[in-house]
Amino acid sequence: MQQLKTLLARQRLAVLATHCSGQPYSSLVSFAATADLKDILFATTRATRKYPNLSANARVALLIDNRSNKESDIQKAVAVTATGNAE
Repeated sequence: MQQLKTLLARQRLAVLATHCSGQPYSSLVSFAATADLKDILFATTRATRKYPNLSANARVALLIDNRSNKESDIQKAVAVTATGNAE
């Protein structure tokens, strides 16, 4: 649990996966997690592609990781995927 808290506290960006017309769509988003880790928050405007995707289908996945774009990441990087419904 501590490793998850540390990851969520240190990272500022995540990959948001949404769905539109039978196709997956991913977006880079800035996020924050609540202290109890029950919710992950991000904001978007109506002008983004993710907004209508979320309006049509609230199911999402959010990938958060600590990679540094080095070869060693394949063995050392930590990643977590959160799934749920956007509100």
